[in-house]
Amino acid sequence: MNPPNRWEYARLNMQNTKPAVVWGDLLMPKNISGKVPALVLSHGSSGISPAAYDVWAREMNAAGVAIFIIDSFKPRGIDQTATDQSKVTFPAQTADALNALKLLASHPQIDATRIFNIGMSRGGGVAFDTAWPTWQRPVNTNGAKFAGHIALYPSGCDVRFRTDDREKATAPIFFALASIDGEDWQSGSNCVKYVEDLAKKGNAIKFKEYKGTYHGFDTNNKFAYYPGVVSSKNCDMEVYMTTVQGGGLGNNGFDFKANKALTSYAEFNQAQQQSCGSKVNARAGGDSSAQKDVVRDALNFMGIR
Repeated sequence: MNPPNRWEYARLNMQNTKPAVVWGDLLMPKNISGKVPALVLSHGSSGISPAAYDVWAREMNAAGVAIFIIDSFKPRGIDQTATDQSKVTFPAQTADALNALKLLASHPQIDATRIFNIGMSRGGGVAFDTAWPTWQRPVNTNGAKFAGHIALYPSGCDVRFRTDDREKATAPIFFALASIDGEDWQSGSNCVKYVEDLAKKGNAIKFKEYKGTYHGFDTNNKFAYYPGVVSSKNCDMEVYMTTVQGGGLGNNGFDFKANKALTSYAEFNQAQQQSCGSKVNARAGGDSSAQKDVVRDALNFMGIR
């Protein structure tokens, strides 16, 4: 589906939501005996990276885990959203992950109770969103639920569309943070504060910061600058979403940088445009040591090792 924004998606206002057909690659481990666990991979703003196959598919398959790599961009005619995140809305990619869950749960060789969602950057925000009932509700998964959510250097920490005032995550969440991210792409400290606040409310969520790492530390990419990408590091704002029809912006919208309440869509959008849309020459690059660590940590989180 192609929901135009989070508000219509959360409130099941589907009159402006057009259908879409997306696809992905399912890679199964060798020598399958019985049903295997699976991982749905939600890619970042650059689209599917080679690491989806060269790192995550390779390591997961070797550990006996199937992996389904969804392409949310090319089927929609988009190459990347790093310079304009509105090209594909976040709930559209969230719905892709949930529809992938529904599909995998029907596969005769996959254990429907052990399907996880992993995402990187923008996809990390997707892997986080799929943990919450508000964002699950619009997609009929025939009762399937993700068994866990792994968010690598995720988006969504600086502009938080929260639902935790009335619900809890339906499965454990693991945030894997790049320690140098806060200088370029987003504020790492906002991620830590968010995780700690959610944990205090009884959600099974934890984080680990991988020291000395850049955005994309799990990849095999060489260090590089990415010019003109949208950074949210200069903003800190949130709103508590409601599923009530005609509920306006939501509850307790606030811009913490400006110390100002946000009570309307216009105020929220203006604050987001003014402080959250700066363009930067952001750094990214793989780290072989941290890559091994995060793969091991992901498998441990999934109960594989």
